[in-house]
Order: sequence, then structure tokens, then C-alpha cells
Amino acid sequence: FTDGDGGHYVRSLNYMESISSAFADPADMMVMGEPTSESTTTAGEDVDETAVAELASKLVVLLQEGLGKMIPFSVLRSNFHTEKVSDEMLIMALSSCAVLVRGNFALKSSLAQFLKKDVMKEMRDLMMLLLNMHGSIQRERLVRAFETKASTDDDYAVINADIITFVLETMAKLLNGCWVSKVPDDVVFAAKFPKFAACHGVYWMRKKKMLKELVELYEL
Repeated sequence: FTDGDGGHYVRSLNYMESISSAFADPADMMVMGEPTSESTTTAGEDVDETAVAELASKLVVLLQEGLGKMIPFSVLRSNFHTEKVSDEMLIMALSSCAVLVRGNFALKSSLAQFLKKDVMKEMRDLMMLLLNMHGSIQRERLVRAFETKASTDDDYAVINADIITFVLETMAKLLNGCWVSKVPDDVVFAAKFPKFAACHGVYWMRKKKMLKELVELYEL
């Protein structure tokens, strides 16, 4: 990066680590924001870390509604006055508590209060990863993958076809035999904030490595 907007970008990565630690995710890429083309923030100015953390806490509550359903950036943007919350500040706060799935935001599974066990949160991550990769999910493949996993790991015995359907229905709908996102893909967000979208691409690459065994079982 150069010293101009890049200087501010690099600083934002550093201080957002402390904010993101409250919403920890093992695959978190710690890339918490990017300057927008319209931003008036200069390299010599700092975004208020406390304000961003408070905003992230509000976003967690908002994203928790509807059992963690995906929400377009435009809808989230409409909840906060632009004079008080800039695009940059909102994106930085979102990055600490949400993930980008086909251009829309979803609560990090680690923060999903409606899922009580870690293996269920892992399953939700797998579903979001598959949606992000393929645009659709085959429920029967998921059921088979987790049945196979449970045969060698008792922790996964809690996941059955009903649980899989319940979590699927929080983010997807059945269409022509496959489950697709309830929310249309948002290509506008990635076009407007390409660096940020690319960083979430890195996040999903890391998550795919973490979920490698389950992905392979699903794709058998």
C-alpha cells in the first residue's frame, strides 16, 4: 500500500484486532475494513475504536434476529444515520461480527446464540461455505456427510436430518430440489468495496481448509 489511503487502511487492520478479539473466529483474517472511494477520512485521522466496538455490539443484536439470516448491506446501512456512521465505520464493525456470503452479511456462527453446540456452529459454517462456493446446497449430501462423520466421532451424533433442515431454513429455501439463499446475491457490494470483499474471500479459503474433511464428505 502507498502512504495515502493505504496508510489508513493498514492502521485500521492493527487496531481492529482488539475489537475482533471479542468476537473471535479461528479463521478470522483480521482484515477489518477498507477506505471507501467516497471517504473523507485522511491518513492522519483515526476512527474511534470504542465507537466501532459499540456499533459492532449493536450489529450482533441486529444480525441475531431471524436466527442469523443473511442481510444485504443496504438494509444494514439504512439502520444507521450516515452523519453518525460512515460506510467505512459500518464495514469495520461488520467485519468483526459478520461474514460475507455472496455479497450479503451473516452473523458469525461463533456468535449464533440459537446454536448451543460447537458442532452445530461448524455445520452452519459449512452451509455458508457451500452456498458461497456453489450457490446451492444438496440437503441429502449434508445428511450423508454428517452421518459418516458421526460414525467416527461421537460429538457429531447430535446432528441429524431435522437439525440440518432447521439450520438450512435459517438461510436458504428449497428450489428445484436444491437449497438456495433466501436473499438474492449482491454483486453491487463487491463492486463498491472490492478490497473488503477480497478479504472475505481469504476468510472463506481459510474456513474451507478448516472444514476440509466435511467438504470432502459432502462432495463424495
